[in-house]
Amino acid sequence: MSSELDDETAGTPMPRGALSWMARNPVAANLLMAFLILGGLVLASRIQQEVFPEFTANRVSISVAYPGASPAEVETGIVLSIEDAVRGLDGVKEVTSNANEGRASVAIELLSSADKSKALQDVKNAVDRIASFPELAERPVVNLAEAKREVLTLIVYGDASE
Repeated sequence: MSSELDDETAGTPMPRGALSWMARNPVAANLLMAFLILGGLVLASRIQQEVFPEFTANRVSISVAYPGASPAEVETGIVLSIEDAVRGLDGVKEVTSNANEGRASVAIELLSSADKSKALQDVKNAVDRIASFPELAERPVVNLAEAKREVLTLIVYGDASE
């Protein structure tokens, strides 16, 4: 019987590849599978999990109040001056500004390699050197933006009293 099988398969080439090898070596394939499963379980137990991961902010925010001013006045009087002063600083990746009625806000995204405290001090110095702010504008507030973690938001709707 074995000679009949050998005669039938002698002319056909044996397939090569991972599945073919596993079909010919079932014990080795099962050992490989057990090794991969055990390795995955061991590594999964070593993964550090955090509910609220810690990270540092890489954004400096500047806020300036300008009571009674239109967005166009805020942009020309405050935003453009701040953007010009901070664009060339070391560690600045992107400057984003927003001019609203009575308020200007500028967000400066820092490079990941930048020293945050040095960049904050450089931005404060650059903003303090601006002499062209309108008279009614309040002093700029410059700070390192903090990431606030919101734990829960609850919205209740209905015809009941509070």
